[in-house]
Amino acid sequence: MTVLLIGLRLLKGDPASLRPPKEKDRLGERIGRPRVRCPACGFEPGRDDHWTCECLHSWNTFDTGGVCPACQRQWMETQCPRCHVWSRHDDWYEEESR
Repeated sequence: MTVLLIGLRLLKGDPASLRPPKEKDRLGERIGRPRVRCPACGFEPGRDDHWTCECLHSWNTFDTGGVCPACQRQWMETQCPRCHVWSRHDDWYEEESR
């Protein structure tokens, strides 16, 4: 039983050392930028999510407003990696409700 508890502690980490996520660690939240969310399913992409252009360049489309930094193609629609629905790129940006 002790070996199992030690193994679980290694997998889960020490509860005393757990910390709440920082703002920049939360999915979909971008400091100083509008909230980004799939209009169809509500998926919030993180900073590490990437899309691939027809030119095969991979980047986070929301960092550039849908413009591929390699070939300058303007993507008018963006496909959600979760629900696979294509939506207008501009519809992914939520208005501030404050």
